[in-house]
Amino acid sequence: MQEIAFATDTQLKNVAQYCARNEFANSKKRKAEKKFANMIPIVDSFLYGATSKGKLSTKIMAGGGQLKDWGIFIAATELYNKAINKIVDKSETLQNFRENSPVMFGVANTALGVTTGISAIKWVNVFGRKFILPYIPKNIKNFAKSFIKSTDTGRVGKAINSGMKKFAQKHQTSTKVLGTIGKWALPLLCLGYITSLVFDVCKAKSKEDKIYNNLKEARLAAAQQLAAKVVEDKE
Repeated sequence: MQEIAFATDTQLKNVAQYCARNEFANSKKRKAEKKFANMIPIVDSFLYGATSKGKLSTKIMAGGGQLKDWGIFIAATELYNKAINKIVDKSETLQNFRENSPVMFGVANTALGVTTGISAIKWVNVFGRKFILPYIPKNIKNFAKSFIKSTDTGRVGKAINSGMKKFAQKHQTSTKVLGTIGKWALPLLCLGYITSLVFDVCKAKSKEDKIYNNLKEARLAAAQQLAAKVVEDKE
């Protein structure tokens, strides 16, 4: 009783924040969203490679390039999140903005994070072409190229190329429909995921405020009980 009676507002806020975020992080919905988010780069890279024109080697290179870009994007957004969290923790103005306008803060933060990730893809690729690729030994480059192109001449590669070509010729309309679905479905799903995440964060903030208010009421009740006990002891 004494611990909560003499707890500061900061301590109560920290407890409320921990409880709300812990409940949010361990919810079934959040776990499902994490699994979905982890699958996005793999599915998108596969669709990008599969719908690219050309032989199997071309598709592999296209899919691999897309997966590499996703890796850069994820790394950049992770660094951005760590940086922005430290900045917000040191800025009372930004903390108030996050607490008083969680939806606006979530949308702005997401937009800046995505912009950072996209910019990182561009500049890391430029850096790689100028300062990394020129220094990779030619024998390694040639081996990688020949290894990928060997998928076109091997039995399995030929079978896959032949099967995909026959399917595309036989089902031209279906192939176009699949390509369109692959092009638009994933971005729309990503947008839905981000929107859902923003609103979930807002719900967690609302839950945090509710817990904080309940803790303040409990602190007041505990303080009143202690005061009454002190008065009773004096009598």
